[in-house]
Amino acid sequence: MSNRSDAIQKHLSDQIGLERHILEAIERQREDEKLREEVEANKLVIQIERTLNQHVTALESLAEAYDAQVESVVKKAVTELLGVAAGLYDKVRDHKVSRMLRDDYTALSLAAMGYTAFHTFGLGIKEERIANLALSHLKDLTPLLVELSKVLPVMVAKEGKEEYDFAFDHEVGTLAVSNTQEAWSTETLHQPA
Repeated sequence: MSNRSDAIQKHLSDQIGLERHILEAIERQREDEKLREEVEANKLVIQIERTLNQHVTALESLAEAYDAQVESVVKKAVTELLGVAAGLYDKVRDHKVSRMLRDDYTALSLAAMGYTAFHTFGLGIKEERIANLALSHLKDLTPLLVELSKVLPVMVAKEGKEEYDFAFDHEVGTLAVSNTQEAWSTETLHQPA
């Protein structure tokens, strides 16, 4: 069983490692010409990059405040958190913008669940700084996830027109956004299974 200090260090290391890893992938994406040509997707990736930079800085400051030695365990934390996906994310993609956005959504979802756990941990050990920072960062990520879920269908539809040599209705993007957003509506979420 670990002590309080070790537990704080582990949680901080996990989240810092995860956000740094995602940030590195986002920074590589920003160099992609296809992404730069897609105004909405590019703006969203820029916002994600800014947010993650702010998060990493804040987490590192929090680690300093708790005298947590996170550098030594960050690499291990990323490996544990992402497993095999760490090697796949952003490396074997053919750089379609829609796939970048899909991967970003997946990575940010993992970060959001990390913050959910970190917030709960902070509450559990009565550390308001941890609980508040984790909740604040979670609230930063949720609108980005919603926006990704709106931009992705439009990109899939647009790329489908260019990619497929069979009939593909490239104007379905707006309909797909509407349909998929409805799936997340409170009415749908509250229906019995």
